[in-house]
Amino acid sequence: MRPLAVPAPGSRSAKLIWSASLIAVMLVTGLMVAQRTRRQIRSEEVEILQGVRKVCKLSTVELTLADYAKKTVPKTIDLPFTQEPVAYLFYSGIVSAGFDVCEAPAEMSVNHATRQVRVTLPPPRILSIDVLRFETVNEESGFLNAIAPADRNRWYTEARAALEHGALAGGALERAQAHARELFASFVERHGYTLVFGIAEADR
Repeated sequence: MRPLAVPAPGSRSAKLIWSASLIAVMLVTGLMVAQRTRRQIRSEEVEILQGVRKVCKLSTVELTLADYAKKTVPKTIDLPFTQEPVAYLFYSGIVSAGFDVCEAPAEMSVNHATRQVRVTLPPPRILSIDVLRFETVNEESGFLNAIAPADRNRWYTEARAALEHGALAGGALERAQAHARELFASFVERHGYTLVFGIAEADR
């Protein structure tokens, strides 16, 4: 049985084997580090994207509004000494403004090279109008000229429209946009990223 030939230390064969082994170890280590880095980046990206979607659901703002209104009804029977029915109304409610595509924003991407998260949302809009109170403070009507249920229904619709108009005049959409930017920036900065925030153009 012939003994196994072992290259002598310092020989050319030993140097080649050592170099090849070192290169193989470096390659394996590099692949492991690269794979671990890719997993970390992917995990971080998924966490950021999921967090942005959750923040989007919280970006709605609510405005509480209240107002009075005087309403009149044309005479049904126009006779002397009769007057138009008059009602003084009080109404209040909550108007919500925000974004309606929280589950799928117009654009959302993560750039790991520049450490930026880009979020582009559609234009904010009024999401809901909840009338909390709608009541007649004072009402003046007669037997011949009375206030009908159809009049009250119409006034209720007008009250909802007035609440929406008041919210828009009070900057509800602008406040929703600013609130969303603030929430998104706060979230991504915790992960060491900066926010690039934008609003898509409205469809014409």
